[in-house]
Amino acid sequence: MRHLGTLDTETQARRFHDYLLSQKITSRVDAAEGVWDVWVIDEDDVPQARTALEAFRTNPTAPEIEKHVEQGQALRIKRQKEAMEAVRQRLEVRRRSSVAAAGHLPITFLLITISVAVTLMITLDDNDYGLITDFTIASFEPAGDDRIRFYTDLREIRGGEVWRLVTPIFIHYDAFHLLFNMYWTYIFGAMLEPRLRSWRFLAMVLLIAIASNLAEFYLKIPPLAFEKDPTFGGMSGVAFGLFGYIWIKGRLEPGLGIALPDLTVYLMIGFLFLCLTGIFGPIANTAHFAGFLLGCGLAAIRPLTRRRLAR
Repeated sequence: MRHLGTLDTETQARRFHDYLLSQKITSRVDAAEGVWDVWVIDEDDVPQARTALEAFRTNPTAPEIEKHVEQGQALRIKRQKEAMEAVRQRLEVRRRSSVAAAGHLPITFLLITISVAVTLMITLDDNDYGLITDFTIASFEPAGDDRIRFYTDLREIRGGEVWRLVTPIFIHYDAFHLLFNMYWTYIFGAMLEPRLRSWRFLAMVLLIAIASNLAEFYLKIPPLAFEKDPTFGGMSGVAFGLFGYIWIKGRLEPGLGIALPDLTVYLMIGFLFLCLTGIFGPIANTAHFAGFLLGCGLAAIRPLTRRRLAR
């Protein structure tokens, strides 16, 4: 890009820009200190543009110049419309892709939508022991000295509130927790839901959710202690279950085309054990391991059964 010269007013600069455009010369005009700078984009166009600038300065309203200015304006407007139409088409393609993806992965998007909605509702709720206890595996209330009081026999579930077996997966306590879990839910859901079909994928999610939630309620890792606690939440148990399913399927039935890059496997297993150190604060480690092991087990049932029957 080469600086061509200056013009006194914005109107002159814009008109000259259109004049150059009619000559198939691409330029740019910028405001400077009391003047407008004219820049030519292509170095090869500088000689022709310099000649055009001299003619424009001599008589900017000459009929021939006016004719070219009008041509340039028409060309500029046409290009702007074409650019806007191209942007509109790209946005439309993205919109259709999003709609298609949502239709292709209804359960995955439903899980994400409910998680975001529940987390926002809980975050906006002023009562720390209010709305959240409607989604935990057991309702609880403060008992003083940072303690809580709840029914250890899951009385609410026994009384008919069976949704509590699942709804803890929708609770997330901060933005990172939510984004991390939703990212892996989408990644693993996009790999599994189209292959399993939505109803089977939903059944797997519900099974993993119930198992991991019950395990987390009754058992704490670390330490390995049978200590009941209803305050946990998050989709990570399900995410680790889906991960375990995909990982084992890829190992035992590679012909299905379900597999994960080694880096993802190392990352997930590394994170699984890193959480045991407490570096990330309170983590539902039991839910992680329960979901992971159940997912691995579900993936291994069919291939191991076939091998046993074959023998």
